Amino acid sequence: MELVNNAQEFGYDILSISDHNTTSAYDELKGNCMYGKRPFIFKGSIEWTTYYGHMLVLGANEIIDWSIAKPDDIDSWINKIKMADGLIGVAHPFKLGSPICTGCHWDFLVRNWDKVDFIEIFNGNSPQNQLYNEQAYKLWSDLLKEGRHISCSSGRDWHRPKKVEDNVAINYIGLEEISSSQIKQSIRQGNFYVTLGPTCSIQVKAHSNSRFFQMGSLLNPGMYEVDVELGETSNNLNGNFMVKPTKLRLLQNEECIEEIKVTEQLRSYKVSLPLKSGEFRVEVVGSFQNKPDVKLIIANPFYVS
Repeated sequence: MELVNNAQEFGYDILSISDHNTTSAYDELKGNCMYGKRPFIFKGSIEWTTYYGHMLVLGANEIIDWSIAKPDDIDSWINKIKMADGLIGVAHPFKLGSPICTGCHWDFLVRNWDKVDFIEIFNGNSPQNQLYNEQAYKLWSDLLKEGRHISCSSGRDWHRPKKVEDNVAINYIGLEEISSSQIKQSIRQGNFYVTLGPTCSIQVKAHSNSRFFQMGSLLNPGMYEVDVELGETSNNLNGNFMVKPTKLRLLQNEECIEEIKVTEQLRSYKVSLPLKSGEFRVEVVGSFQNKPDVKLIIANPFYVS
């Protein structure tokens, strides 16, 4: 209950509790009549905590036994989780492992990364300052270069109260309504972004038929208009850390194809450009606690083929 109360204070709309090798928190919340209140509790989540890595399983219909998974057969277990309609995420893949934190480093051999829904690129408090998060971002970027369809995410590892000097990253999910099915669909598609505070709206519109697309959508090659609208930083989360967006970056196949200066006076940006086969995504960089060129928003890709 303490975790849920803190989530309410932070202003979270949705909370997924992926505890280590247990789902007992959901039984406790049900007994305390938390269902139906904010934050919305996204059930069926667990963090596989093994000697070979931590794997996030979200929204599965059943709990799959993690205890006999081996480093070289993780793909078969991923398939079983998919059959239970679960989402798969790799948690903090480059965090220090044994003897500091047994199993925290990802040592499973994944042969088919397309079955993995997301990689946690921002983990823990003040994630922008952690080297292991930079390494996770590079892994995700390299997989995109290979043509993989995989999203990035953030997670708090919320084991204790946050210090005043620490900030956190947040996932913003595109939803028509807050429901388990909608949340699962958006995460599976990749219709969400990771932020250190600033909010945004991202849409891509085809010149050929004026159809709008959301993050994670499949596009045909051609001319598109990219609409990005920047919002405010949530004061409940990271509003006191001197967050200032300065650049909007458009990346295609992990190369920056256009960089636009961001000003406080102009919050809406429209760019027309040709999209070729591969992936296309948006990032917003700026200053954070007076540190320049920090990735403030990392949006998940659109896929062009």
